[in-house]
Amino acid sequence: MFTTLVFHEIRPLTEIQAGMRPIQVADGYADSLPLPLYNDLDSFSAQIDYLIAQQYHFLTLAEVIDFYAGKFNMPEKSVLLTFDDCYQSQLRYAYPILQQRHLTAVSFVPTGWIFQKPTAYAPEVSRPVSFPELLGMADVFTYANHTHHFHQRKGTTASRAMWEKEKAFIADLKACNQFVPVKDVFAYPFGLYDEKNVTTLAKENFKLAFTTIKGMNLKDTNPLELRRNVVPAQLPLAVFKEILGEKE
Repeated sequence: MFTTLVFHEIRPLTEIQAGMRPIQVADGYADSLPLPLYNDLDSFSAQIDYLIAQQYHFLTLAEVIDFYAGKFNMPEKSVLLTFDDCYQSQLRYAYPILQQRHLTAVSFVPTGWIFQKPTAYAPEVSRPVSFPELLGMADVFTYANHTHHFHQRKGTTASRAMWEKEKAFIADLKACNQFVPVKDVFAYPFGLYDEKNVTTLAKENFKLAFTTIKGMNLKDTNPLELRRNVVPAQLPLAVFKEILGEKE
């Protein structure tokens, strides 16, 4: 049994309090990142330090794959740290904290969103990093598939992978895999997916896929529908402990 945490934007609370802001991505897709997907810098630091103090084992994707293949005994207190979308705040704020503590995490990359060249941090938008900056964070982050141009949605119920034909979805998966080193692990954009998407990933030999459904991951959890828990800003420590499955 293990918990997976998912983060998007890690920012100082003053930036979060400025309100929702638009995304600004390389392929021009227009959207805004909902405020519940932001976590404040102070809380993030405290949560990471809590996990260290409580001697949690920080999982790798290889260990999770081996767990579901029956080749890895999961430590009792295990957590997988994941980040979605590779925003500039991941580099500016999250990366130094994890690097200083000698931790590793997973970053799901919508490669069509990533810029060719670095630009200055822009607090007024949610802007992804550049490919050179991804390389610069590779000592902390393991990069996996989050689609190439399919990180798009219609409302809160459908992602592009759900309305496109399977052939197009497969082509997009392969396009993303040209840029990420881990080619058999996926995160559903916005957490939106259907059974056809699960079937396609299985046909394409993906070993793991992550949702944004809350909860713990058990031995009998479908590895192509793994649970992840969003950590919002100023989450009380008691609630964070509940997410981890800790009992009073």
